[in-house]
Amino acid sequence: MKNTLELYRLRRKLLQKGQILIIPVVATAIFIGIMYSMAPIGVTSSFMLSAAFLYFVCVFISMTLNGKENDVFEETLMMHCETPLNYYVSREMLLITQCFGYSLMLTVFPTVLFLVKGSRFVRPMGVSDVVIGGLYIFLSGLCGMATGDFFHPRFLTKRKNGILGALTISVLEICKEGLIESFAPLVALNFALPPFLDGFKLVGSTDSFELKGMGLIFLHMAVYAAVVVCLKVWVLEKRRFRY
Repeated sequence: MKNTLELYRLRRKLLQKGQILIIPVVATAIFIGIMYSMAPIGVTSSFMLSAAFLYFVCVFISMTLNGKENDVFEETLMMHCETPLNYYVSREMLLITQCFGYSLMLTVFPTVLFLVKGSRFVRPMGVSDVVIGGLYIFLSGLCGMATGDFFHPRFLTKRKNGILGALTISVLEICKEGLIESFAPLVALNFALPPFLDGFKLVGSTDSFELKGMGLIFLHMAVYAAVVVCLKVWVLEKRRFRY
């Protein structure tokens, strides 16, 4: 565990010294400023829009990070690992903490805004709304991190192929309802794609979270992220370096 934490701290320091996070931070600030400037504000819709936004932000962050990995540096880190597991866990920790930080911003801001100017919302915001909405945002971000990092340059040497792969997965999720209506066997997409938009279909126009339905979406998100991460680690272990 100590070895993993040391690797994580090293990765975090290198990330903080770079300029990778400038675009996500600016984009998040603009998103929050625009979305919460227009009243009345829907409680559930604000959380779900934030979740969809964070999915794409996390795809960008993970693809930017893995695109900037240097094989020599990564090999050096691997050599200093007690086990390969330490190396891969430290990578995931960096992605998860980034996701958590943005999730926290997107959850805390509407909560504070409600406490200060509750009249801007269509209904009172409860603790359950914050907990469910915040978890939805966080898990959606994890799905984005997993999706973006799966298309790694180590096994997709052409960067444009990785970008196209991540975009294809995301677009299919956006369009899957229409595709399923046109061709029933495509119902398999409901299980194979990251369900970061499923909350919109569940909530509809009710502006309230249905606990059982949201629980199933959370489980789907968690399983999707876990499976994709395991597949990614397996592939990266098979092909450790690009050259």
